[in-house]
Amino acid sequence: MLRETFGIIGRNWSMYLVVVIAVVAIAVFDEVSGKTTSSGATTFMWSYLAMCVQGAVIYSWSFAEIGKRAGFGRTFPYFLKTLALLIAALGISLPIFMFLPSGLDISASVLIYTFAALIAYALVLSLFGTWPVSSITGVGTSLLDALRRGVSRLVSTLGRLIAAIVLPAVLSILLVVLASHLSISPLLLIDGKPNVVMLAISAIAAFLQALSVSYAAVALARIYLSGEQGSVEFGAAAA
Repeated sequence: MLRETFGIIGRNWSMYLVVVIAVVAIAVFDEVSGKTTSSGATTFMWSYLAMCVQGAVIYSWSFAEIGKRAGFGRTFPYFLKTLALLIAALGISLPIFMFLPSGLDISASVLIYTFAALIAYALVLSLFGTWPVSSITGVGTSLLDALRRGVSRLVSTLGRLIAAIVLPAVLSILLVVLASHLSISPLLLIDGKPNVVMLAISAIAAFLQALSVSYAAVALARIYLSGEQGSVEFGAAAA
């Protein structure tokens, strides 16, 4: 699946370049404005990227063709389903705060919760991650259909998704820690001038996130195909 993921990235490299630039630009905007209201935009962007990757796996379409065929009618439901699964994972991991020591530093608490949320998200996606995928084809669109597909290959899927979601996050954190040890300012702009090192780190982190999203999307698309490809409805949708 990793080879397939890099193949998709290679064929659609311009899209990934745009995504990386957009993520860094959004981070700069947040830093300048002092707000994080653009997080919704990045969530939608990652969701749209995942949909394009899964369309490429299912139909062998280019990203441009996927966007044209999906339109608003399939893109918006896909995004809503993805958002619902994300919120569910956050809700599942929220009780972790109840078991954290009261004297624990706030940064450590946030870090622990973040990784708990990532693992919870991997579990939720392993069970129900093909639910958004079904919006692409319109076949097997219920949560029960998604659960049926997810349970059949839960262990292998969970392992892949934990690796896909957690490892890039760890690498990104290590890059930031390395920069702090080298006494590099964490700001993207210093006195209005670009902080080249942090901008480069942000670009690398954005690509790692894009790779994470793409690999997870490929894995879930393969699970969806294995669960639906033999059905009459899927054959009619693919025709």
